[in-house]
Amino acid sequence: MISRLDLTLYDWPLVLITLSINAAGLLILASAAPSPHLWKMQLVWTALSLAAAAALQLMRKDTLYRLSYAFYALTLLLLGAVLFFGREVNGARSWFVFGPLRLQPSELAKLSLIVVLAYYLRTRDLRRWLDYAGPLLLALPPIALTLVEPDLGSALVMSAVVFGIFFARGLPWRHLAVAALLLAVAMPTVVWPHLKPYQRERVLVVLNPARDPLGAGFQVIQSMIAVGSGGVMGKGYGQGTQAQLGFIPERQTDFIFSVLAEEMGLIGALAILLGYAALLYRLGVMALESLHDADRLLIAGVITLIAFQVLVNVGVTLGIAPVTGITLPLFSYGGTSLLTTYLAIGLAQLVYRDRYEPV
Repeated sequence: MISRLDLTLYDWPLVLITLSINAAGLLILASAAPSPHLWKMQLVWTALSLAAAAALQLMRKDTLYRLSYAFYALTLLLLGAVLFFGREVNGARSWFVFGPLRLQPSELAKLSLIVVLAYYLRTRDLRRWLDYAGPLLLALPPIALTLVEPDLGSALVMSAVVFGIFFARGLPWRHLAVAALLLAVAMPTVVWPHLKPYQRERVLVVLNPARDPLGAGFQVIQSMIAVGSGGVMGKGYGQGTQAQLGFIPERQTDFIFSVLAEEMGLIGALAILLGYAALLYRLGVMALESLHDADRLLIAGVITLIAFQVLVNVGVTLGIAPVTGITLPLFSYGGTSLLTTYLAIGLAQLVYRDRYEPV
């Protein structure tokens, strides 16, 4: 049996990369936040997230997997309860509010989905179409409840996580081809007709932001102006006109990368993107060094969780992806999002530390 206190068993480069990205996020948030109170709250959430990720390391891997279904059931209960008892924010009933703190159950559901799918698929292959029935029955309830809120961004993240774990488990190419064909058919015939008018407009704005420059296209246009005006070296910390004059909406969350690019320029933006690349690389190494399928699948889920959010968030700020409300992990303002990312990385650390232990 290994000792949970043996610090040599942990991947310290991963820890340092995570803390560095988070520290850079706090620095940019201090400039981007419209109120100092938001920065102070993020500092509190950073401390809570660090403590939670550290406390998670006291658990054993076998205990984590043994409790996976209970954790999954709890998050489903929270997703159902928030529809009745949650507070509506920006048109979505997604939050429990406890004084100054807010909790978003869909963020915790992302973690439970990763763990339960990794545990379920550890002994199952995806060679026949019928093999998808079990994991899809686990994946669809949290995604559906999240869509009811409605929170399209979180639902998309969960869907990406499911695909990432499926892909890591080993999808036959013919299954991928059929899935791509079905998606191509479903998008115009099923998905598009059921989108709300504002959601359709967000997609159309990606193709032509000028179609509604003072409405749906305003955020994207202002973001692109900020990114472009930063140039190579940036305008200087706290000197971004688009950010400081309030032209970028939600600049502390969805569009914080725009603030970074305007004030720190291409150099600063590339530095953060390289930081994320290093984070994902370390997670990939940990997955490859893990001996058991469940551990590899769990880390693959964490990789997908972080990578998808980074790609979409940055894509939105550059005007190549529709606005979905997906934040930049470890960087954007948002307590539950920060906590979820730290716990996800903590889960990867936990199973990597116990990689020689049986599942």
